[in-house]
Amino acid sequence: MGVKDILKRVFTKEKKIVITGLDSAGKTTMISFLQNGTFMEHAPTMGKELSQIEVQGIRINVMDMGGQKDFRNLWIGEASTAECVIFMIDAYARERFNEARDELWKLSSIFKKKPLIILANKYDLQPVASISEIIEALNLKDLPSFEVLPISCKTGYGIVKAFMKIYYKLTGKHLTQKTNLRAITVFDQGGIPLTSSSNEDILQGGLFTAIHNFVRESFNSELDQLKMGGHLIIFKRSKHLMGSIVVNESDNIDIPEVESGLNDLLLHLEHMCPELEKDQLDSSKIEYLVDQYASNLL
Repeated sequence: MGVKDILKRVFTKEKKIVITGLDSAGKTTMISFLQNGTFMEHAPTMGKELSQIEVQGIRINVMDMGGQKDFRNLWIGEASTAECVIFMIDAYARERFNEARDELWKLSSIFKKKPLIILANKYDLQPVASISEIIEALNLKDLPSFEVLPISCKTGYGIVKAFMKIYYKLTGKHLTQKTNLRAITVFDQGGIPLTSSSNEDILQGGLFTAIHNFVRESFNSELDQLKMGGHLIIFKRSKHLMGSIVVNESDNIDIPEVESGLNDLLLHLEHMCPELEKDQLDSSKIEYLVDQYASNLL
């Protein structure tokens, strides 16, 4: 289940979300990641920019507010007409926390009526501020309600889970993933496993051996499924990599959705690892990126 597939079920009626925060916090990058399933470089937003996302025939208006000083006076007007306000902070840039706090508190009257979600971006960097450090730095405990969610708009870490929280704030209903994915593995062209992520310890013994052998023998074949011991293993290939996802065969599986999620992951890895075009492979980088992206899938 990929970022774009999960997003299709996030909203059930027309809503308006406003995303505020200082310049370079990553607001536009997050919207782009949701739309494209991978990281893209973007120029700073000038003023404000409306993105319209069609979700099952319903229009979602996401207002991206420019973070430069000249545009911050626009925030409160847009935030007052939104169902939910998101404030994004660069959790790596501690030197700007005081500035972020001052701008956040200019909107404090809005947060008496509307839910506030703080997205702590750049959790792919170190040393990043802890959630408790952010709460203290922004004086969040003095607000009536808030929630701080760690994400990375570069690697995709936590983005879908953050939007599940936003969905709950908007509707009062919990959004659950439709397909229970149990494990993800990425292989190189030679069928060598580069990394695996799992929500339980199932990738061992005969199952993992079977997956490994299948990939090693069929990287260039058209086969894309394997059944073993009550599990269904779905495979996808990109130009330089191959991936597998394990699900329970007995589950009500939306196979195209699972395939789409795995394809999104592989394309994200290809995009983030241009060195693959030079036949260079950094296995530690692949492992890190899969671990970050898998937070949306498992």
